[in-house]
Amino acid sequence: MIMQRIKLTYIAVALLLLAACRKEYRDVPLIGAPLATVYPQHFNKHEAGNVSLTITNKNTGEQFKIVSDANGRVVVPDMISGNYIVEAFKMVSAEEALELTGVNIPFPVNATKLVTIKNGMAEEEIPVNGTNPQPLVFKEIYYTGSRTPANGTYFSDQFYEIYNNTDQIIYADSLCIANTGGNAGNVPTARTWGFKPDQDYVYLQNVWMIPGNGTEHPIQPGQSIIIAQDGINHKTDPLGNSNSPVNLGLGVADWESYVPRADNRDLDADVPNLEAIYLGSVGFDWLTGVFGPGMVIFKHKEVKNLPLVTEPGNTSTAQYMQLPVKYVYDAVDCLANPTAISFKRIPNALDAGFKSCSGSYVSESLRRKVARTENGRRILQDLNNSSIDFETVKPPLVRW
Repeated sequence: MIMQRIKLTYIAVALLLLAACRKEYRDVPLIGAPLATVYPQHFNKHEAGNVSLTITNKNTGEQFKIVSDANGRVVVPDMISGNYIVEAFKMVSAEEALELTGVNIPFPVNATKLVTIKNGMAEEEIPVNGTNPQPLVFKEIYYTGSRTPANGTYFSDQFYEIYNNTDQIIYADSLCIANTGGNAGNVPTARTWGFKPDQDYVYLQNVWMIPGNGTEHPIQPGQSIIIAQDGINHKTDPLGNSNSPVNLGLGVADWESYVPRADNRDLDADVPNLEAIYLGSVGFDWLTGVFGPGMVIFKHKEVKNLPLVTEPGNTSTAQYMQLPVKYVYDAVDCLANPTAISFKRIPNALDAGFKSCSGSYVSESLRRKVARTENGRRILQDLNNSSIDFETVKPPLVRW
């Protein structure tokens, strides 16, 4: 009888605690968060109507989906105060594109913004931006590197696959590939990218170019080229790594980065070399960040004359090449983890989101999704938002 009373007492206390917890949960104040989606200043209209919003609580992962009205305004109901990642997307029709930009070509606009929702908050603007689709896009980005049999680190097998997403021949001659500077967010307390407020330019740390007279290197529709850090079969070469997932040797990779040095530390393989345009941080090899680089491909007739500038808020004398957004074909922001939004380095017009792998030296890559297939040719998804355009895969595949 005594034991039964004790059990009943425990149950009663538990029910009281549960009721108290539920009451406490119900007493959390809910907020109506006012948001407004707007176009950039160079568009002919300010209000961005009918934009789809995905709002994610940064701490809990809880998501809300809503669409702004014709004037770009929306009040998101029943929100708990806190930090939220707001992702916006809209496919602008050809008719509206003509009104906004004077060119009747449909294009996507996107935004990703960290918003603090709190009681009494003023209306928060979500500026969406975008550019017309370009012929060449990143198809696969393998930056994480791999582990050696002795559990060492190996990064020389990084590669970048660039795809012709059109039904026309595109020439790779004078195409440039580059990486930005800036922290990838693997250290949460690190300084964020000083150029981030400038959305009109992208700032490049290292720039390489494919040589050619303009018509030497055709890329057929639905085909790709491979740019390797080191153009060897990393799985079998004595200087490679038997745990590496990729062969980037002659006949596979089209170009490699090569840094001439007196000590010959960088391997000059049989794969043709890229032309070095500006190397702001290269030591013995072109190592893009294994925690996540910002990657860019572009063409510019006067690339060697682009200005070099120092990073705002940084006492370092390091300089970065300043490239106007309009010359960029494709850009992908690769960050260290899904919460590293503050460390974005690519302007929203080029990549409104970002993508990450699970870590470094994990043999993972980022691969662009297939939107559809036409007459046997895959058309890759290009919504200028790597958060939704790419998936994280293992192992990386060359020309899958």
